[in-house]
Amino acid sequence: MRREGTRGARWRLDHLGRPAPEAAERSDAARNRRRIVEAARRLFAERGACAVSMEEIAREAGIGKGTLYRRFPHKGVLCEALLDEPTRQLQEETMRDLADPGSGPLEKLDRFLSRLARFTEENLDLLYGGHEPLSGEARVAYYSHPAHQWRRWTVLGLLRAAVREGALGEELDVEYLSEALLAPLGVDLYYHQRRVQGMSAERIAAGLRSLVPGRGGGLAERERRV
Repeated sequence: MRREGTRGARWRLDHLGRPAPEAAERSDAARNRRRIVEAARRLFAERGACAVSMEEIAREAGIGKGTLYRRFPHKGVLCEALLDEPTRQLQEETMRDLADPGSGPLEKLDRFLSRLARFTEENLDLLYGGHEPLSGEARVAYYSHPAHQWRRWTVLGLLRAAVREGALGEELDVEYLSEALLAPLGVDLYYHQRRVQGMSAERIAAGLRSLVPGRGGGLAERERRV
């Protein structure tokens, strides 16, 4: 999306409706940002986000540490920048699916949870690397992040639609359930299940989808029986 500025300048909005990082930047600042992001992408791909230090990223990008920290105060912000495109793709796929008139809310919820599980699996290193430097209130603030809130409102909207259509009972606390369904995809728990407990991604995804009340033989199957 592009808009005209007060002096005719053109700037873009990102997938969360915020000014894109390059907006209103000087050309040298934008160039430094690209160098940092690409350097981090290379190093993370080689060794994993948790194993790479900010100093190594600055050296790889050919810039000073001060320049790096002014742009990215900690590694979590840098991981978030690298997650921008995968997040955009996730949202676009979801919006297309939500517009499908041939599927009911529980079937769409089934696909959305599967899509979220796949996104978490494919981007686990960045998600964990971005979460790992945080502590205390900053770690809890993850649940107020626009990306998490978008997931929550998507799940909540589908649950409410399922209640309206009679596919789920009115006695359900859908607000609580929306958070409970997303909890297994929290970075710490997912990382522990995959890397410590050795659970497969398929097992986690199947278990997640089974948490919806009345699932029976599957959300889609349940919906077809109603």
